[in-house]
Amino acid sequence: MTSPKIERLEDFTNHEWCNKLLSDPSITHISKRQIPDTRAAISNTLFTRTLFTDDAVRAFLSLYRPGKGQQRDVNEAEIFTGSAPIHEVTPNNHATEVQRQNAKAEKTFHPSDPDAPEAIILVSVGNDVDGGIRRLHGGVTATFLDQAMGTLLSYFYQNTSATSELNVTYKKAITTPCILLCRAKVLREKGRWIETVGSVEDGQGTVFAEGRGAFVLGKVGTAKM
Repeated sequence: MTSPKIERLEDFTNHEWCNKLLSDPSITHISKRQIPDTRAAISNTLFTRTLFTDDAVRAFLSLYRPGKGQQRDVNEAEIFTGSAPIHEVTPNNHATEVQRQNAKAEKTFHPSDPDAPEAIILVSVGNDVDGGIRRLHGGVTATFLDQAMGTLLSYFYQNTSATSELNVTYKKAITTPCILLCRAKVLREKGRWIETVGSVEDGQGTVFAEGRGAFVLGKVGTAKM
């Protein structure tokens, strides 16, 4: 009999920097994996099933910061005290009419802008995704970057996307087990072609990897709104 899957959220709440991030009112959306997930046709089974073990990706949260002063009401006493529920706020629809009406329109973004929309994923990683001994496999690092970028596009454009390009620069080895913070921001938009930047960090200033990606959005009318 298969053991029930448990999101080990205490891996996050045991760290002050994680609690500070989760209590940040500029984070308008916090979402965890559905437990149990009984849907027949589910996307992203890599994270919701395959890697969802106590020794691979022990805990996973996706967060969205829309910028532009948008905030949610935060009761700090209710945010992650033990197994407290996760607050979810439906993000605003940032899919622009310009993109919908003019596939040749081009727009650039400035990732250094503190008001630029940002997606963050928090992952608690065990030893079953190692390359070397107690060293996270580089392919998993790239997967985390890809996931953060795809998460950003799903929030910002309210649409699905497919990865076209992903380039990763590895800066430091990642020792497991660990807690990682993966960021992503949009860099350039031209019709359905979206370019992104991202990083994998320890949440306290150390950057392990940086990446640039390119994605193709689903055709207009196919997004889940």
